[in-house]
Amino acid sequence: MNKKFIYSSLIVCSVFISCEKKKDLLNTNVNKDTITEIIYTNDPDYVLSNKNAQELIEHLENEQNALKEKLQKATRKEAEALYLDYYKKLSVIVDSINTAEINTLKLYHEFKDHKPDSVLQKEDIYDKVNLYFRKIDSNHYDFRIKPGYYYNLFHNKVSPEYKEYMKLRYEEHKMAYEEQVSNEKITLEKRRELIIKWEKFLTTYKNFKFIDYAKRSYTENLTLYLFGSSTQPTFEITTKKLYVENEQEYISFVKKNPQLISAEITKAFLKHFYENDKNFTAEEFYVDLKGFTKKIIAEKVK
Repeated sequence: MNKKFIYSSLIVCSVFISCEKKKDLLNTNVNKDTITEIIYTNDPDYVLSNKNAQELIEHLENEQNALKEKLQKATRKEAEALYLDYYKKLSVIVDSINTAEINTLKLYHEFKDHKPDSVLQKEDIYDKVNLYFRKIDSNHYDFRIKPGYYYNLFHNKVSPEYKEYMKLRYEEHKMAYEEQVSNEKITLEKRRELIIKWEKFLTTYKNFKFIDYAKRSYTENLTLYLFGSSTQPTFEITTKKLYVENEQEYISFVKKNPQLISAEITKAFLKHFYENDKNFTAEEFYVDLKGFTKKIIAEKVK
């Protein structure tokens, strides 16, 4: 990568961004239409807070190149150790870029289809190091490593459980990525297939080193299957009525897959829904249903 080009492009974009009016990121009326939880990595032994964006990009590129080189001769055990090490390292660098690029990220949602050249240059720069602008909600973005980055690097070097875990994470991120960049809606069928795969993983690889992360992914995807998002809800909150498509989907899923934990949870969700839709106000009903579902999932995937 041409480092002079990166440096000059970042300067141009920084000048452009500094001229823009600052926006309040603490607006309590933000529309939560995509990501419900953001977890960033903080490692006191790997501090990058003093580096600027251009330095961080170079650092990220160097680490990615070093990983590729080490993987070429790595044994399975060494490859798995590299995954653990570099997942942590690269996550810290990306989190540091999010901090360094805070002004760009604050204003990115305003550009939509009218991005200035300076922002288009940044998109190209970050694309070259496998990053993209991830949409958190209508007004907020951060940087994230592209779907499939780890799977494509490691899938031929690691054990079956690591390979399957990376594959499922790839599918999960790819769905969200395609929804953002292509406006491709995530279907109920896709969500159902993904939770079934995650359940199979949890029951097959109970001693997997990242089992807690797998459980979290399963929980998040099952919750999305049952509740949807603000842009794709599964029921009308004000009337407390499931949409016909969703109701039919859940009933069919329960009938066809009685042996699955996910079907048991879906059945309990439906039962609680029907038994309590008359007992609460709309807001209370949603909170109660969400709390019940969270509890039943936690009980089933201990």
